[in-house]
Amino acid sequence: MNPSRELPRKRRQSTFSVDLLEDRTVMSAGMGSTFAIVPGTIAAAGQISTVQVKIDPSYFTGGKGGKLVVGVDVAADPSSTAKPEIVSIRAEGSRRPLSVQHSVYSQSIVKSKSLSTPVSSAITSTLTVPKAGQGPATYLVDVKGLSSTTGNYLLGFYLPGDTNGDGTVDQTDIKAIKSEMGAASTSSKYTFDADANRDGKINSADLRIATQNLGAKTTISPVVNVNLDPATDGPLHSRITSSRLVRFTGAVTPNATVKFAEINNNSPGATATADATGNYSIMVPLGDGSNTFKVTTADAFGQSITGQISPVTWSANPPTVTNTPPTTT
Repeated sequence: MNPSRELPRKRRQSTFSVDLLEDRTVMSAGMGSTFAIVPGTIAAAGQISTVQVKIDPSYFTGGKGGKLVVGVDVAADPSSTAKPEIVSIRAEGSRRPLSVQHSVYSQSIVKSKSLSTPVSSAITSTLTVPKAGQGPATYLVDVKGLSSTTGNYLLGFYLPGDTNGDGTVDQTDIKAIKSEMGAASTSSKYTFDADANRDGKINSADLRIATQNLGAKTTISPVVNVNLDPATDGPLHSRITSSRLVRFTGAVTPNATVKFAEINNNSPGATATADATGNYSIMVPLGDGSNTFKVTTADAFGQSITGQISPVTWSANPPTVTNTPPTTT
């Protein structure tokens, strides 16, 4: 098991995906510096699907003038045949959409990222971060299915200009973009993280967006870490224990809620809240025999992540190491 700690930003996996929630990223994307992934569903042909998110000043810092350039990727869920496209992004209570820049992924990006549909695209838009002490600003992202397609999709929210995925746009990122100027997605010099607008080429537009976002930060993260504390595991650290209460530790978005629910109602489960650094510790009761927990987290952005961890078994007599001395004849 990995030790409990605040997870550093990491480059994401090669596609939007959903994984088991043990020592891994639950939902991850190879779509640059993604800080949140939010699912949605296009229920009927021609219908607009809307996803709501919140920009809270406790978790976001704006760039120049307090403004924040946010990028949003959209792609079909791996199990879906939908061809989603972002129609608009707007402030809650307003029918007037914000100005956005659309980009459709080049075929080389689609191939390199193993995307499930060639119709994957992104937008960038400039949002206002409320001042410290003010409540969050709510934004609505509208999505439709091209060619009357329906199904599930995933929105990947990223911080344009954050080339190294550390949640901050700084001079290191600006230098990285400058070093790739002129590179296209077919070039070995090109990196997706430096392509701020996701149009398949690194140029002055990407540098302009990154410069506008200079100083922007976020502590929202799509990473969830769950570890069984060895102190409450069994003698062999085999997830078979005589402890009726076991401790799980890990890291999520700061102040996110973390809920453990046993899928067969063998345990009442438990709920905890991460601290200001994103670390959490939770004591969870075990029922007799095998306990398989579904873990759900929810953060201030509106991201909810759910995954299942490997079973933990309660036994009155967990296996132990027995030293048997050699016999002589």
